[in-house]
Amino acid sequence: MRLTSSFSVFRFQPGEQDLGKPRWLAREGKITAAEEEYRKALGRNPDLYAGWLELFELLRRDGRSQEALALADAAERHWGPDAAMPHTLRGAALVELGRITDGLGALQRAIELDGALAIAWHEYGYASYRAGHPGEALLALDRAFGLEPHTDTLMLRGRILREGGRYDAAEVAFEAAGQATDHDVPRRDAEREVLATHRAASLGGRRPRDFTAREHWFVRDGGILLLAPGEAGALGDSMARAVSALVALAKELVWRPAAVAGACADDRDLAETVAGMLGTPSLRASALDPADVPLLVTVQNDGREEWTKQLDRLARWRSGCSFALLQRPDAPNGADVAGVGADVSPDARDFTEALRRAPEVADAPAPEVLTLARHPLAAWRQRSAEPAPRDTRP
Repeated sequence: MRLTSSFSVFRFQPGEQDLGKPRWLAREGKITAAEEEYRKALGRNPDLYAGWLELFELLRRDGRSQEALALADAAERHWGPDAAMPHTLRGAALVELGRITDGLGALQRAIELDGALAIAWHEYGYASYRAGHPGEALLALDRAFGLEPHTDTLMLRGRILREGGRYDAAEVAFEAAGQATDHDVPRRDAEREVLATHRAASLGGRRPRDFTAREHWFVRDGGILLLAPGEAGALGDSMARAVSALVALAKELVWRPAAVAGACADDRDLAETVAGMLGTPSLRASALDPADVPLLVTVQNDGREEWTKQLDRLARWRSGCSFALLQRPDAPNGADVAGVGADVSPDARDFTEALRRAPEVADAPAPEVLTLARHPLAAWRQRSAEPAPRDTRP
């Protein structure tokens, strides 16, 4: 969970000129370079309060919680044991390390030292949520927002409300977060959360804790998972079953792609196998046309630039569907249909054998797959049946 200051850091504040370069690098995803520049800036001026917060958040978002904890210790050495900010960083790092009770203690200490520090209340809210105390978490977030109105506090509030099945209230929080920001990134995040809340609310009024693995996958971005955890066996066998289930699903839904294409050259064999099983041509992605209502496939959705580029084409065209044979649960730009939810890379021999066996495997999609695929909020349904005019951009 981001710190309360995660987007306000991009607003200019007098005396923070040294943070311009690391902020830009961080926004560009250049984590190593950004970290180096943050440390240089703090070396020149260790009184850069925002620099400590931003470097801490950079480490935490990169999964380096132990290093974030070390940074909190360094902050205390500089600012002193009676400063609230280092205790806030320490508490946040301990929570990320799974030491929830210790983290709550450090955050309580921060609040004792400075009860007007919004970031401490925000982190205390998150820690309370992690500890299983949603009511206390919401109260802390209300206090944080009263001290410093911020989109991330509203976003966290929305997620806690949604986890409790309070979908209307969650939607209000997410919409407020989107309206309160001047930045495109948090606005898009808020819009995605609103859609996820709609999907969650549409599943019979149940709480997310009662959702199946496929329902959780569906709620996140409207995608369909063919093989849920526990159904997949050996990776090669799972891939063969997933390809077979994709073809069966296309027939059940009366998808009629006039062409199948791989997102990049490495996906050509998968595209040719799927095309052969559907009885449709396999084309290069650059040769596709909106009128093809194409099926775009990739072996592994790992966030590659080419995959994102091709998904953007489908979105512009309002036509076609996408399939990722392997996709990790938290992958950005998720496919409309994922075969196996796993963060693994297939062995070349297993992949080749899976494609050879796929036409021989009669693996119909599970009933739950069909139910979710026919849901009005499924991602593939958000594109119109009639393709847009031809788009000649690659």
